[in-house]
Amino acid sequence: MFDTAAGDPFGIDRFPVGCIATDDMRVIRFANAHAAMQLDRAQDDLLGLGIETLLTPASRIFCDSYVLPILLTKGHCDEVLLTVETGSGTRAPVVVSAWVHGDRPGFVFWSFMRADKRDKLQTEVLASRNLLQKQARSLKELAARDDLTGLMNRREFTRMIAPFSAAANRAAASVVILLLDIDRFKAVNDTYGHLAGDDVLRQLGGAFAPLVGSNELAARYGGEEFIFAVTATNAEAASHFVCRLHKAAASVTGSGAPITVSIGLYCWPPQSGESFKSAVKAADRALYEAKALGRNRTMMMDADGTLVPFG
Repeated sequence: MFDTAAGDPFGIDRFPVGCIATDDMRVIRFANAHAAMQLDRAQDDLLGLGIETLLTPASRIFCDSYVLPILLTKGHCDEVLLTVETGSGTRAPVVVSAWVHGDRPGFVFWSFMRADKRDKLQTEVLASRNLLQKQARSLKELAARDDLTGLMNRREFTRMIAPFSAAANRAAASVVILLLDIDRFKAVNDTYGHLAGDDVLRQLGGAFAPLVGSNELAARYGGEEFIFAVTATNAEAASHFVCRLHKAAASVTGSGAPITVSIGLYCWPPQSGESFKSAVKAADRALYEAKALGRNRTMMMDADGTLVPFG
C-alpha cells in the first residue's frame, strides 16, 4: 500500500510531513518516518496505538466532538490545530488534515506538521501588532499635544470643538470661550531668557490641566496664548473657572514670577448658528480690552458687542 523503500526517491518517508493511517477502530496501521520524528517515537512503536493516545485530553475531546463528526459527514477535515503528547513527555501543537479512505470507510489518512514555529510567529505577529498600535496611539497623542504645556495644541482644539459644541447644543447649553494671554511675557523672555519663558509655559500647563474636566477643553493656542472652552448655561456660570485660572497663574514660581494673566470671554450659543471662528474673534476683542485696561483682569463681550468687566 505504501512504498517506503529507502531507494525510492519519491517514497512517503521522504516527504517532510507526518503521515498516519488509522483503521475503523482508530488504531494506527501506518506511520511514516516523519510522523515518528515529529512525535519523538519509534516508527514501529506507533503501529497498534489508538490515535487518541497521541493527543492531550483537550485535543481528544475536540477530536471526538468536531474532527470525527466532520469526517463522517464531509469525508475530510483541513488545517485543524491539535496538541499531541510526544514520546519525550512534552506537548507540541500540530496542524492536522484528514481524509476518509474512499474504498474503505472508517479508514482515515492523517497528515500533520508541527506548529511550534507557527505559534511563535503568531505570538511575535501579535506582539508586533500591539506594539504598532501602541506606537500609533502615542504618535496620535503626540500630534495632538503641545510639547511644553502638555495641553492640546491649537489643531487638536479646533478639531475637538465641533463635537464639544454639538454636545452643548444637545444639552441646550452654551460654550464659554476664554482666550488667556500671559501678561508681559516678552519681558520674561528678554530679561531671563527663553528657557525661563519655557518654564513659565510649562508650569502654567501643569497648573491648568487639573482644572479641565469633561465639561472643559484647554489648549495652548500659540505663543503665550491659551484657549479654553467651558460648557455652561450662561457666562456667569463660568466665573468660578475664570477665578481658578487666575489663581493657577499666580502659582507659577521662579524667574519672572509673579505671573498674571489677562482673559477675554465670550458666551457662544452653538444653536445660534454663529461660527466658532466668530466666537474666538469676540473673545479676542475682549482680551485686547483686558490688556488695554491694565492687564491681570477678565473682560467679556456681550451678545450685543458691549465689552464689560467680568468677575
